[in-house]
Amino acid sequence: MENSLIARRFIRIKALQNLYAYTISQQAHKKKAIEQVEKDFIFDVFLDEPAQKEQLAKERTIAVSLFCKTTREQLAVTSFTYAENSKIEQSVRKNLLHYEQVLLKDRIFLQNGLNQSKECIYQNHLYVLLLLVEWYKLAKKYTIQSNHPDHLLQDQLAQLPLLEELYKNSKWISSINQKGVSWAQEPDRLQAWYIRLMQSAEMPRKLIHPLNPENSIHFLEYIVQTIIFGDEQIGDFFSMLDLYWDEHKHVVQKMLTQTFRMLDTKNFDKFTLFWYKTEEKWERAAAFYNHLLQITLKSSNAYEAMIGQKAEKWDSERIILIDKLILKLALAEILGLQKIPIKVSINEYIEMAKLYGTSKSGQFINGILEGILKGLHIDIQQETRE
Repeated sequence: MENSLIARRFIRIKALQNLYAYTISQQAHKKKAIEQVEKDFIFDVFLDEPAQKEQLAKERTIAVSLFCKTTREQLAVTSFTYAENSKIEQSVRKNLLHYEQVLLKDRIFLQNGLNQSKECIYQNHLYVLLLLVEWYKLAKKYTIQSNHPDHLLQDQLAQLPLLEELYKNSKWISSINQKGVSWAQEPDRLQAWYIRLMQSAEMPRKLIHPLNPENSIHFLEYIVQTIIFGDEQIGDFFSMLDLYWDEHKHVVQKMLTQTFRMLDTKNFDKFTLFWYKTEEKWERAAAFYNHLLQITLKSSNAYEAMIGQKAEKWDSERIILIDKLILKLALAEILGLQKIPIKVSINEYIEMAKLYGTSKSGQFINGILEGILKGLHIDIQQETRE
């Protein structure tokens, strides 16, 4: 499944980010539903008899307890009954139904999470390509205005055949503008960035001369990696466009490199095949992402119990939500996706814990996972599993 464009770590991170958002939303929905259950049993001084006050309080406690038990055990609304009290049954069933409906919407959003990242990455990819074209136009303009070009970087940029191909491709420019990708509203920003590009540290001379197809690709890669992805102000701009720019930009960079090489071939069939294969990679990534989350959600209660048994010696406050979700994803991958070596999975989730958890999350994740797997008599060193 691993490929040069979409790494498994990237997919795991997206699964964690989206599962975290889903869990926070789930907690908010549950809190709101419980509040609604409680409202169904509020004593009304104008409508209720004084003797009913104590009875309503008891019914409220029972109703909330039944609602929490049903959601905790992930029981279906249709299976819920409470023959002892029809009012309690109606209240709990009504709020369970609403809770399930809003969760279903969130789950659809969760399942589409990787696809949304893909769309952001594609948009970022187009923005960077178009930014290079805009800089090419500025370089061309200033080179023509000067009878004696004395800036090697500007001179090289104005002659790049790959950017010229894009600039002259009116169909391509029109199609990306239709997608809402345009720098037309940012002339001052483009100009300021271009000036900083020209004032930047001297580009390695081997990338400027001689001017040939291979050097053109390396030249553009250098500008993308060092200037565009290395500039704080440009980074801030893309972060406003994309909340997850810091993670997405690494995939964007790989896509740009492959795009430059495909453009250099001037072979439309190869370029079309490149995008077709890119889509295939995203489909495989989505399959891994969705399978991982499906197992995690389905076995959430079982994993919760496993974690609780092995975390007794840890301070309860240590188990922050992000650590718990990392553990659940790790268990889903290790126990449910058995084609990946166990040690590889453990190390990946330890690294994620270091990135997104506390300073001691990595140690905690490692200890809990090893304890659970030892209890299941699973050898973490084995490379392959049936």
